[in-house]
Amino acid sequence: MRVPCLLGVVLFCSSPAQAAEPPRAVFPETQRTFFRDYCVECHNAEKREGQLRVDDIAFAIDSVEQAERWQKILNQLNAGEMPPEDAPQPERERKTQFLDVLSQTLVTARKIIGDQGGRITLRRLNRREYRNTIRDLLGVEVSVRDLPTDGGTGTFDTVGASLFMSSVQIELYLALGRRALDDHFARAAADHPQPFKAREEAEVVANNQMNNKFEQAIEKHDRYTLWADQVDEAAKRPENVVLAAQLRKKAEKPRPSSGYPHPTPRLFYLDADQIKGAPSPAKYGFKDTHDAFLQEHDYVNFFPYFADYQKLPGRETGAWLMFYMAYRETYVSAGKKWPAGRYTLRMRVAANEAAPPERCFVEVGQRGDDVSDFTVFSGHQVSGTLAEPQIIELHVEVSTVGKREFALREKRPNSRTAEILSYHDEFDITGHGPVPAVWVDWFEIEGPVAVEDPPTRSLAAPTQDRAGARAVITRFAACAFRGSPPAAAYLERLVALFETRRSMGASFEDALKEPLSVVLASPSFLYLSEPSADSGQRRLVGRELATRLSYFLWSGPPDEELLALARSNALQDPAVLAAQVERMVSDKRSQQFVAGFTYQWLGLERLDFFQFDFRQHRGFDDSTKASARAEVYQTLSHLLRERLSLRHLLKSDFVVINGLLASYYGLDGVRGDAFRKVSLPADSPRGGLLGMAAILAMGGNGQYTSPVERGAWVLRKLLHDAPPPAPPNVPQLSRLDGKILNVRERLRLHQEEPQCANCHRKIDPIGLGLENFDAAGKWRTEDTYQRAGGVKKTWPVDPAAAFHKGPKFKDYFELREIIVSKSDDFARGFTEALIEYALGRPFSFRDDALAINIVDQARAKDYALREFIHALVASDAFHSK
Repeated sequence: MRVPCLLGVVLFCSSPAQAAEPPRAVFPETQRTFFRDYCVECHNAEKREGQLRVDDIAFAIDSVEQAERWQKILNQLNAGEMPPEDAPQPERERKTQFLDVLSQTLVTARKIIGDQGGRITLRRLNRREYRNTIRDLLGVEVSVRDLPTDGGTGTFDTVGASLFMSSVQIELYLALGRRALDDHFARAAADHPQPFKAREEAEVVANNQMNNKFEQAIEKHDRYTLWADQVDEAAKRPENVVLAAQLRKKAEKPRPSSGYPHPTPRLFYLDADQIKGAPSPAKYGFKDTHDAFLQEHDYVNFFPYFADYQKLPGRETGAWLMFYMAYRETYVSAGKKWPAGRYTLRMRVAANEAAPPERCFVEVGQRGDDVSDFTVFSGHQVSGTLAEPQIIELHVEVSTVGKREFALREKRPNSRTAEILSYHDEFDITGHGPVPAVWVDWFEIEGPVAVEDPPTRSLAAPTQDRAGARAVITRFAACAFRGSPPAAAYLERLVALFETRRSMGASFEDALKEPLSVVLASPSFLYLSEPSADSGQRRLVGRELATRLSYFLWSGPPDEELLALARSNALQDPAVLAAQVERMVSDKRSQQFVAGFTYQWLGLERLDFFQFDFRQHRGFDDSTKASARAEVYQTLSHLLRERLSLRHLLKSDFVVINGLLASYYGLDGVRGDAFRKVSLPADSPRGGLLGMAAILAMGGNGQYTSPVERGAWVLRKLLHDAPPPAPPNVPQLSRLDGKILNVRERLRLHQEEPQCANCHRKIDPIGLGLENFDAAGKWRTEDTYQRAGGVKKTWPVDPAAAFHKGPKFKDYFELREIIVSKSDDFARGFTEALIEYALGRPFSFRDDALAINIVDQARAKDYALREFIHALVASDAFHSK
């Protein structure tokens, strides 16, 4: 591991032999002169201003109290409050250096003070693991939205110390368990039923809707024209001529406060009630002048769209998905009496060859109570034609509760406002609105269908009596407790609960649900039990090792093969264990590890922190965002599956994408929804994390890029050189909002403050090297900033910069090569994250030797991703409690 030497700051040990001795966080004595020159005069034994003295302060930071004292000093200096304005001030570079060293020392101190000594806290299942375990047990999907968010304080959701439990959660687990059991029994009762099927012929609803809109628009326009003609006649009368002229002149000015920012002669009729003798709009079917104006406004803006629809081909056999006030979505529903289960959705669709290729995609999902509330399940590329439509098929889950209606629409932003703006932007150009891109013949649902992975245990009872119930409860509890047989007394209480429910008139099945739901809310199910020995650290027994391994690589319970090896004590054999790792990472369930670990390791939650400005980044909607996130997961999966090097995440000559992302990246020859490996041209900026839209999109605010966010992310995740947390009360870049400055000018002004330069001189150059990617990850050569009011500035992107006290680079490609050269740092950061995720506790200095050993083993195999996992699973730490 490369560890910078910061003026004598003692950081982590660098060899296994040294790792046994705890490191110390010591602020270098060479900085004591800074205190003498600028602080001691006011903060000494006599004055103690602010109840703080620094003349006797210990430079070794080894307690919470000392760390808080030093943090207070750092905050005061960062805020510019010390030294006071009327006192001598340190030179900018000296203050910057002092802040830099102190920040890094406090980072080290926090790690040491927060060290758990290698102890693994008893932890419960997190939300992901709970959902996967229920699926494995009962074969049903359960929503975990109501459960508290897992993790915290920057840790993984597998870290026991951050997984809390409350009495409210117990009630939630009981309710969720009962719901899952209801679904399971409902599906079992409907085993091998006659399939249910419902289909919507798109043209039936669409033609009725569009024809009505077309005819209503004509009828309203005709009434408006008759009324407007009569108003014009009244305006010609002598007593109205002067007023009418004034009103017509007023109509030439926009009325933003009224919602009509563009001047139009029709605004004249909004004031028609001021003209003597003008007819009331009520006589022509309008509420008032505003209603009349609004109806005609809609006619002007939408009638061409409705009229065009009448001329489209394929209207007799299908329907075109439109925008805004037209036929926008196609629906299909599972009947209320249909059993819960997995169903198949199918659609027969075609793309309009005249539409832009990036619009030839559909989304399937469920609409909420609001028109803008749409949950996207999946996006699909449409490649069929009207002559040869294609059929797209996918599976959805229908439960005993919740919505049963599914919707199909053209891919678009999940925002009503964005949809309206999109329509009007196109209308302003063409006078007709967006050309339709997707045609739908029909949309259907059919099922239930057999699931590929049936539940681990059947809940069918051998007999419908006490003995039969006891057999089911015993079998289910042993499976739920991951191979640990339940105690006899516990079983008796569960059977008694069944009998009580039965005596109250409940059916055998309903009475059985009661004790089974208790099992699903019990500590033996909700917690990964690894009892600690009184003597301290101990080795895991076979069942515990099987459970730790399965929740590491599958985020779910061990299967029967793992448990059988655990029962025979064969799992502790290194060769057997390595073979199981190979089997498990090759199993599709390892995708749970890839998604769960990668999402947190790379901080992908930031991708959902903000909405992207649709006008600036039209293509980056929910479906594109989902595919961009999936690209990260699919790439890790590919490296794991194909035994490839982790270094492909720094630079690669291929990407793992689908047709949607290929269209977004401008790569030809890739169509369809499946992710696959795609070779890149030699000059492509893609390949590796820095070329992925998901990673780049996190480095901004949905509108503009943030070199600071991007640079800090690279330091944290790729270079294992995380900058200290941003200090409080320092000037923010937002103070420059409204000023017409390019990104370099903004960052330069920000670095004028020493407390800002402290971190930004390391962060900003890296972020500037990524400026060829816009806020949504598309390649660009120019950047633009527009101030409210229309003032706009455009400048060529200049990615040239230099690492702080390091090499220069002229463009993104040279920056990437420098980062590739630091593969060891990247591997070390990845390893520390992997250890924390797998062991369920924060990485500490005691893990230094373990991390070094894992990186060394992986380096010998060209950093193959599987080697990191093999080395960790084979380690003593993984086998110990």
